[in-house]
Amino acid sequence: MATSIGGLQIREGAGRSAGSDWRRLLVVGAGLVLTATVANVLIAMALRKGLGVPAAFQPLSTPAVASLTIVGMIGATLVFAWVARAQNPRRTFVLIVTAGLIVSWLPDLAIWATAVFPGTTTTGIVSLMALHVVAAGFAAGILLRFGMRSK
Repeated sequence: MATSIGGLQIREGAGRSAGSDWRRLLVVGAGLVLTATVANVLIAMALRKGLGVPAAFQPLSTPAVASLTIVGMIGATLVFAWVARAQNPRRTFVLIVTAGLIVSWLPDLAIWATAVFPGTTTTGIVSLMALHVVAAGFAAGILLRFGMRSK
């Protein structure tokens, strides 16, 4: 008898395996959140200082970068768990990450076009867009390397 929970098949006597898959993904996801957030905050600080992005530009502030990176990496982990059921999960996840990266730039471009935040500059927007690339790279790299059990 088999039961499916979130796409993971649990067969009689195999419950431990499915549970360990979820635990593995939880640990890998937590590691992803931590590493991507630390990296993005440090890079944002360096970009702000190195490129002279005005302090008034709040989207590049530490709280904004940290909170949105955390939300994004949790989302990436959930999408990865969902995609793991696909016929070719690695390719599917890479395609989703790529599309997600492009879509994630749209709000940045809208901020640039409208200058809705004080201190909006082209360098500030390019810095934000670079942080999206960093986060996408961490999500794809860590989840694809550590999120799936080797066959």
